Amino acid sequence: MTLELRSLAVGLTAITCLAGCLGSAPATRLYQLESMADRPAVEATARPVTLIIREVRLPQYLDRPQIVTRDAGHRVQIAEFDHWAGDLREDLTRILVENLGRLLGSDRVFAAPVNLAMPPDYRLEVDILRFEREAGGRVQLTARWWLARGKDASVLATREASFSASASTDSYSGLVAAMSAAYGDLARAIAVTVRQAAGT
Repeated sequence: MTLELRSLAVGLTAITCLAGCLGSAPATRLYQLESMADRPAVEATARPVTLIIREVRLPQYLDRPQIVTRDAGHRVQIAEFDHWAGDLREDLTRILVENLGRLLGSDRVFAAPVNLAMPPDYRLEVDILRFEREAGGRVQLTARWWLARGKDASVLATREASFSASASTDSYSGLVAAMSAAYGDLARAIAVTVRQAAGT
């Protein structure tokens, strides 16, 4: 075998081995939080309110494609092959729009930016402070939110609360289902704030 042919054979062997290694790598699994649209609405306001969700903010350690959990040593663990199907911040905003629209009985809940002919009744900002599964298996969600008047942006209420939900299984599917439930509980608490501001 000539030197050229021997070099070509070695190169082809290396490519084949590399392709085999890549082919055996675990596939990335994608997950998405779900809204609570299939649950019954709670008491609506006297008239459909117009609400703009200005922003849902995440801490930096959660603002990533990978799903984050926390172990018994308070260490953050980042899943290598279990990712969010989309941008987590955008999905949290979209789901909050859906949940609050359902809970308030209003089709006038929007995510900013949006052009409206008239100022909205209220503007909402949400800070997610913590949102992950802990070592015991329960999902912990802590959030702070601000409700402001739409016309002059004066703050009407500031709230902070924590919510938890137990995952039905140890899988990431069970984790995401529990996160969806806890996030729905946050929407219920925000809906109460909006109804209080509306005087209902």
